Amino acid sequence: MNLRFKDSFSGKVVNKRLTFNTGMDEFPRYVLEYLIDNYCSEDNFQEDFERVKRRLRENFVHGAEAERIRSYIREHREHTIIANLEIRLVETEDKYWGSIGAINESFVNIPEPLVKQYPMLLAGGMWGTITLTYDESEVHNKKIRPFKVTEFTPFQISMIDLKEFIEKRKLFDDKEWLDILVNSFGLNPDKMTRREKLLYISRAIPLVESNHNMIELGPRETGKTYLFRNVSYYAHVLSGGKATPAGLFINLNTGNVGLVGTREAIVFDEIANTDFTDPKAMVSIMQGYMQDGKFSRGKKEILAFGSIVLVGNLDIQGKLPHEKYYHLFEPLPSFLQVEALIDRLHYYLPGWEIPKISPEGASSDYGFITDYFCEIMHELRRIDVSAPIKSRFELFDQSGTGPGLTSRDVRAINKTLSGLLKLMYPHGEVSDDQLEELVSLAIEGRQRIRNQLHLMAPGEYAPVQISARILKNRKVITPTLIEGDRKVHIQLPTQALVGEVTGLAVAGEQGVILHFETQASKGHGRIVPLGSIQRVMRESIEAAAQYIKVYAPDLGIAADWAENFDLAVLATMMAIPKEGPSAGITIVTGIVSALKNQPVRHDIAMSGEITIMGKVLGVGGIQPKLMAAIDAGVKTVILPEENKTDVLNLPEYIRNRIEVEYVTDIKQVLKMALLD
Repeated sequence: MNLRFKDSFSGKVVNKRLTFNTGMDEFPRYVLEYLIDNYCSEDNFQEDFERVKRRLRENFVHGAEAERIRSYIREHREHTIIANLEIRLVETEDKYWGSIGAINESFVNIPEPLVKQYPMLLAGGMWGTITLTYDESEVHNKKIRPFKVTEFTPFQISMIDLKEFIEKRKLFDDKEWLDILVNSFGLNPDKMTRREKLLYISRAIPLVESNHNMIELGPRETGKTYLFRNVSYYAHVLSGGKATPAGLFINLNTGNVGLVGTREAIVFDEIANTDFTDPKAMVSIMQGYMQDGKFSRGKKEILAFGSIVLVGNLDIQGKLPHEKYYHLFEPLPSFLQVEALIDRLHYYLPGWEIPKISPEGASSDYGFITDYFCEIMHELRRIDVSAPIKSRFELFDQSGTGPGLTSRDVRAINKTLSGLLKLMYPHGEVSDDQLEELVSLAIEGRQRIRNQLHLMAPGEYAPVQISARILKNRKVITPTLIEGDRKVHIQLPTQALVGEVTGLAVAGEQGVILHFETQASKGHGRIVPLGSIQRVMRESIEAAAQYIKVYAPDLGIAADWAENFDLAVLATMMAIPKEGPSAGITIVTGIVSALKNQPVRHDIAMSGEITIMGKVLGVGGIQPKLMAAIDAGVKTVILPEENKTDVLNLPEYIRNRIEVEYVTDIKQVLKMALLD
């Protein structure tokens, strides 16, 4: 296949093995491959590459050498460097200025023909060889601006033929082509399953599909931004730092359009660590833009085509997201956990399924030269290959229990599918089996978003089961999400029962519902704990019993109850060791209920530590406990007054879904929980 690949795409293919472990990781991939492709042959690679490295040593400017190079240019009046050149228009001067970070210079004189020749210089800059001259007579606004660009040669292919690319795609079957893509993106397809390959190339959808909004959350070291940093100079990666409306959309002072309007993909790396200087304004603008591709600041309204990509870390448990997450958007900053914003995402890529980067996982075969394929992806944004495909299937909600799919659901799936088709089948020749595979993947990415929205706001987002029907053979596609339904659903009692109380606990980092059953029988005051109850919880039972012994008359219990009854306290779930003091008020409520033969409200749950004086003390794990209560259908939760601040600091989607009552004394608990 390699020979056929190299012959078909002659001059556009490189042995990726030669581009790794070169000791030149400070360069973007497209720069490195440009140099190797133009100056190195496979037959004489080591010798040729030494010449490349000598050239780099002569022309590449390391950060610490900036002042030395500035001085060298001043003394010799001309010097050629390898660096990134960015250009901006300063309207007040009616002049273009260049910025070259390598020499710490932001006022480099730029000839206007250069701007017209390479407009990408205005959109984040380009790498290349830059010839600089020095002329101290260059004065602007009474300031000497001596540096001037006289020549610029970019590290990118000058001409591409998209029609030729599409036509030659037909020479390879889908397995061969998928391996070519994976190799071109820098990984070894032999170390991946087909599903892993498809998920990996789906990272590139925002590069071939305009206005595609995607999120990927997964474990560290899977190379979430590698593709954007190294494969496309049309993408911009924001790694932490500050993100402002001015930088992303429009600068109101200058009128300059930001990254969203000038780049094809804006990637928020380490999204949890990104500093949004004006979160409310940012979310508002992002929501509008992600909906219709427009944004406005002041009187300006801009139509843009940049894709929004959110990338962040997510802890895993085995091979799945950790059970501590109530929903799979929790790693996002709280101000981004807004249902209206999340609903505008088209695809949730399950980053936990993509293998971590390893030396064996790097490509060792032939792939497209990066700058060539970068331009191909750029051109693919301009065409539509999905129009004839959409008529071959229909989307529907198989659950049949709600209002059905929304227009956002349909749009999201169609845009994701369009991107996958451009990557895999740009020639438009797709069998029903191939179509089923891509449609299933597109549905899955949107279904994951809908599932989480239902968890976050069940009243607003009804559960749906997105399916597709292939019209020719009537086959129904209903993908199953690999993470499945990770939650343990607890059935609350259907009626008030004597001695049965619902408590809240934390198992590991996940909130759980515990049923406490207390039974009074004839005896001599023994307390019998059942159900894997650990030392601290046993102490809670002892404290509860002591309180009831002392205050029995105040509670309406016979003072001599301990002389006539034994108590058995059972805590389910049986398989989970029960530990901690937070079941104190639950145990007291159950004992009082059993001794007085008074039922407990079945729609209420509680958590709080008890003292022998009847005081209710604060407990931990408030967020996971409330999430467990919400999931179980609890209407009211009783918590210590000490935990009120903890609740108020929780996201609105939690606070708005359940009623919380705060107490300081066990008598308040009993008044709320026991029925007359």
